[in-house]
This record gives sequence, structure tokens and C-alpha cells, in this order.
Amino acid sequence: MIKKFTDERGDFNLYESVGYDQVNVVTNKNQFTFRGLHYQTDPPQTKIVKVIQGKVIDFLVNLKTYQTKHYFLDKDSDPLIVPDNYAHGYLTLVPNTIFTYLVKGKYNPESEHSMVFSNIPAVRNIVEKYAPEGELGFLTISDKDKKGK
Repeated sequence: MIKKFTDERGDFNLYESVGYDQVNVVTNKNQFTFRGLHYQTDPPQTKIVKVIQGKVIDFLVNLKTYQTKHYFLDKDSDPLIVPDNYAHGYLTLVPNTIFTYLVKGKYNPESEHSMVFSNIPAVRNIVEKYAPEGELGFLTISDKDKKGK
């Protein structure tokens, strides 16, 4: 799906046969902003995500097995593909982080869901590792992401 061409100017990433329904650019003012873990069921969404500025820990949770993956990403990292059978979220590690999503699958508010990250031990443990004194109260997080949907 991704072809990467590199020369003295830098990288050119070509995404074939994806057909995007959305292009999202998200700015995060604060360090330790947590967004996610989001997914949509009808239609499911495949995403290609990329850090434009800043640093994040990116989380993927398999919706069937709850197996988790995490990646440390910054502006020099390659784009990451989030398959449609995964919930996705990230934690910003520096202020003023800019994150972009290319999304395949039209947005459907009745079908969007949010998993509570603190209910997923592997994700919670990593977030706590970066928390001042292990406290989660330091996070900037939406009510929806605190409670789930």
C-alpha cells in the first residue's frame, strides 16, 4: 500500500488504492494530551497517521483480541497504517504536537466508539510510565475518552 522514494531532497510517500474520505489535521496545545482509543464500526475506518510536529506514543488495540501495539512517533517517523479492526489513540509527549490522519470510511457519528484507555492494562501502564509520579490526573483528555462510548 505504501511506496517510499528517497533521494537527497528527502522522502516521497505514495499511497496506492486508498481513496480517502477524510483528511484530519489535529493540533494539541499541551504535553500529555491523550486522544483515543477511537474506532468506528459502520463503516469501519482504515487510517494512515503521521506526526507533522512534536512527539507521541501511538496506540493500537485489536478489537477482537485486545492485543495492543505502541509506537514512538515524531516528525521523522514513517506514516503508520491503522487497520479498520483496531482502536487508535495517542499521547502527546511535547506541547504543540500536530498529527494528521488520512481516513478511508465516511464518518458516522452513530457508529463511533471510544474505549477507555485506563481499562486496557498495556496502554494504562505505558501512559502511567510517562505520568508525573504515575498519576493520571495530569492528562488533558476529553470526557468522552474518560468514560468511553
